[in-house]
Amino acid sequence: MAIHHSYYESEGSMLRVRSVTRELERRIVDGVYATGQRVPTEPQLAEEFAVSRTTIRSAVGNLQARGLVSREQGRGTFVRSSGHVTVSMVLDANLSITEVITGSGRRPGTIGLSVEREFAPEVVAAALRIAPRSQCLVVRRTRTADGVPAVDGRDYLLDVPSLPSDTSAYEHSLYALLEVAHRRPVITGVAHIEAVAAHGDTATRLGLAEGAPLLALSQVHELAGGTPVMYSVLSLRSDVVNLYVHRGQREDGLLHKSTRGLPPTQDQS
Repeated sequence: MAIHHSYYESEGSMLRVRSVTRELERRIVDGVYATGQRVPTEPQLAEEFAVSRTTIRSAVGNLQARGLVSREQGRGTFVRSSGHVTVSMVLDANLSITEVITGSGRRPGTIGLSVEREFAPEVVAAALRIAPRSQCLVVRRTRTADGVPAVDGRDYLLDVPSLPSDTSAYEHSLYALLEVAHRRPVITGVAHIEAVAAHGDTATRLGLAEGAPLLALSQVHELAGGTPVMYSVLSLRSDVVNLYVHRGQREDGLLHKSTRGLPPTQDQS
């Protein structure tokens, strides 16, 4: 009977990676490696654990995918903050990242800011009730909490002359900016939330490994009177942001109204 050495070698390699990953994670959780501290180098860890540098690289990659460490080119691997920004979203209220981060006792910041006029994608044009191929103002930015990337966003704003031309005006709350521009507050919104994996530019901006878990939130924002003025696509780091939904009773005292015979996606009007 032939013995496939490569199979057993592969199985042994995976066991070693898991063992090293668990031990490094324990050290981070126990505070052996403190927040902001540089983790020992690959050669140092390889010597300590008596494994190859490839094993160490895979174990550290697992920690990065979980958001426990970040790799900085030319500097090394550092322990990320273990604190969480708590996002409390009420179903009949809008989500302001600035207020959420401030309310959690952390300092909000903005990195990677760009403001450009672009043709609105079909879903955005429909949400903002503008003609296909119309232009809108696209604000791309990553919001930070105490310097830790927390939310990467792409906001599509209805292009009106009263919007500021200075890019720095878009560093802070867009709700406050829209209220000034339209002379009315943003009061309602419809949000869609789903679990996705981080890829490409979004993963890079949030400091995550490819395939790391994210929460994606898409939302239409409307002024008093029902005029849509912004469509947002937010990627929330699941290891930094906790998302809560507060549920309450309807005016008729019910939590849910059942409609029989119709699928949930069918128009019931």
